[in-house]
Amino acid sequence: MKILKKGAFKVLALLLLISTPYACDNEDDLNIIAGLDFTIATLNAEGNQTGVVATTIPPDGRILFTVDFGNPNDDADVFETNGPMVMYNYPLETATYTITVTASLPGREDVTITKDHTVIYVTEPDPTPNSPIAGTWKLAPIAGAFGVGPGFNDTSWFSSSADDVTTRDCLFDDEYVFGTDGSFMNVLGDQTWLEAWQGQDPEACGTPVAPHDGSGAATYTFNAAMGTLTLNGTGAFMGLAKVINGAELAAPGDAPDSITYVAELSANGTMLELDIQVAGDGWWSFTFQKDGETPPPAPSALEGVWKMAPEAGAFFVGPGFNSSEWFSSSADDVTTRACFFDDEYVFGADGSFMNVLGADTWLETWQGAATEGCGAPVAPHDGSNAATYTYDESAGTITLNGQGAYLGLSKVVNGAELAAPGEAPDSITYQAELTDGGTRLEVDIQIAGDGWWSFTLVKDDAVAPSSPIVGSWALAPEAGAFFVGPGFNSSEWFSSSADDVTTRACLFDDEYVFGEDGSFTNVLGADTWLETWQGAATEGCGTPVAPHDGSGSATYTYDEGAGTVTLNGTGAFLGLAKVINGGELTAPGDAPSSITYQVEITDGGNRMEIDIQIAGDGWWSFSFVKQ
Repeated sequence: MKILKKGAFKVLALLLLISTPYACDNEDDLNIIAGLDFTIATLNAEGNQTGVVATTIPPDGRILFTVDFGNPNDDADVFETNGPMVMYNYPLETATYTITVTASLPGREDVTITKDHTVIYVTEPDPTPNSPIAGTWKLAPIAGAFGVGPGFNDTSWFSSSADDVTTRDCLFDDEYVFGTDGSFMNVLGDQTWLEAWQGQDPEACGTPVAPHDGSGAATYTFNAAMGTLTLNGTGAFMGLAKVINGAELAAPGDAPDSITYVAELSANGTMLELDIQVAGDGWWSFTFQKDGETPPPAPSALEGVWKMAPEAGAFFVGPGFNSSEWFSSSADDVTTRACFFDDEYVFGADGSFMNVLGADTWLETWQGAATEGCGAPVAPHDGSNAATYTYDESAGTITLNGQGAYLGLSKVVNGAELAAPGEAPDSITYQAELTDGGTRLEVDIQIAGDGWWSFTLVKDDAVAPSSPIVGSWALAPEAGAFFVGPGFNSSEWFSSSADDVTTRACLFDDEYVFGEDGSFTNVLGADTWLETWQGAATEGCGTPVAPHDGSGSATYTYDEGAGTVTLNGTGAFLGLAKVINGGELTAPGDAPSSITYQVEITDGGNRMEIDIQIAGDGWWSFSFVKQ
């Protein structure tokens, strides 16, 4: 008789990403048990470590899943879970097993389904010449390079400081080397950081302690699609040697043979974030930087949203620095020019800059207005172009790079005032001074002769709550995640299946990231779903094809009232790259500079439905869930 194990299994919270949260609040919701399905994943290089996760897991835990891994020679291969995942190590041999999952819910009949799973035992990992993480890595020399807290990406219990880069330099110079042949090495040098469990009390730099000294052979498997990094070899580790799956080591001799991390590689391949769950809800996070790469920039004092100060004298001009002899705004202007005073100047943490003007701003006759007044923003001063900024605190200057980017009044440029929108320069530099604890910004700029404009901006502390679209989204891992038909919400022509979640995993793990600052990014990883119009011989997973590879700059506009979201930037898309307004692409080079979708946010802001009309009556629909 097989032994039923409950709770004696490892849980990888990353696979919560491929489960669908579901609220069981009414009679219909209880019927989700009838839609039972599960996903099987191979988690190690040898091919025998297998994970099973049900693809419908209510967050209240009312469904009990019994997983039988189907090994006739092991009485301990049956597990119970309320989600998300259970893991089992099959014998080190190639064989096929039948995995059975049974869902039980009080008041409902049990539902059972089975799937065959073949273990292909590999004695050594295949070489990975194209591994995106091949190379030498170190902890990023920044504050918060590693930390721990009571949840994923939560470092509220402890976070390393900027001073730790120096005081723990023997840790920050440790190297983590991923070979193109699948090998892995810890290269620690003469010293590394030791703690009491390693015999060093108080903790300090010291001689590396076996098996965490890099002396053992090790290999790695990086699965970009699943977002995992597995190290195989006793003593192999990333960041801190004590941190393992489900625990922290109490002695060096307790080191496991394998560790799996949740892994996310930056789009440019130079930063690697690893997360790992220890006991209970504890999670460690580590940020690594590829050796030789420039560390990320320090946070800018300008980062955030700014507006014109709502006061008399918010902007003025005169024949000399800080002179208001020619003109100065009045207190009444705050109301009469409200469409100007509500304009936002957004400085992003990543060096991006945006003019967010809304439906109207203040226009003048040089922009084509018959008289000065509120009107629709005029390109290129409408925030549609990508822009960046450089703030030189010591020199007291701000430089905006990007045609049409500006502060205060769009006509004011270095050495002149514009006579036409098309004369906008690619760059403008302002003199800048931050005051009032970094909440007030005065910028000055010289125009023709001795003329100087001055603008006073204040940090927007009353920014509206974050837009519900802000965040990272992925296709819902379920049947019908995307479909097309001859009418709105019709799936007559095609609808994705439950199996597509696995067979098109490289599509379902793509992320669509809407930034707080109005930026948009397609984060596709090493591969995505390709079709023949993109040059693929047949449909399947492959390297993303430009411009639909996330390499271009893009922004978005979300109009909650109209129920639309517009992506601005060639190659930016949601769901399928080929789907555009009024058609489907036949070549990557035909990608438009803008696409508008109908959008509906549901499920408390956690689900997004997107619809777009193509040729004739054809409509595509996509369902996304917030990550």
